[in-house]
Amino acid sequence: MIWLFHFLDVDIQVNLLKKYEQERKPANVTMMAILDGFQKAYSIDFGPFNFLRGAAFNGANYVSPLKRSIISYASGERKFPIFF
Repeated sequence: MIWLFHFLDVDIQVNLLKKYEQERKPANVTMMAILDGFQKAYSIDFGPFNFLRGAAFNGANYVSPLKRSIISYASGERKFPIFF
C-alpha cells in the first residue's frame, strides 16, 4: 500500500511541474527574446547607434516606474506587458 502513495505523490508532483511550466513558459520565452535583442544591440559597433543605445539605457535607468517594471517582470513577479 505504501508504494501506491509513492506513485500518487510522484504523479501529483509531475502535474504541479507541468502546471508551473505552462504558467511560466510564455514569460520565459519573452525574456529570452528580450535578452537576445540586448545581445544583438550590444554586438553592433557603430558610432551613432552606440550613442543612441547608451542614451536609451541610461534614460531607462532614471525613469523609476519603467525600471521597477522591468525588474519586476525579469524576476517573475509581474506578467507581460511590462510597461503598464
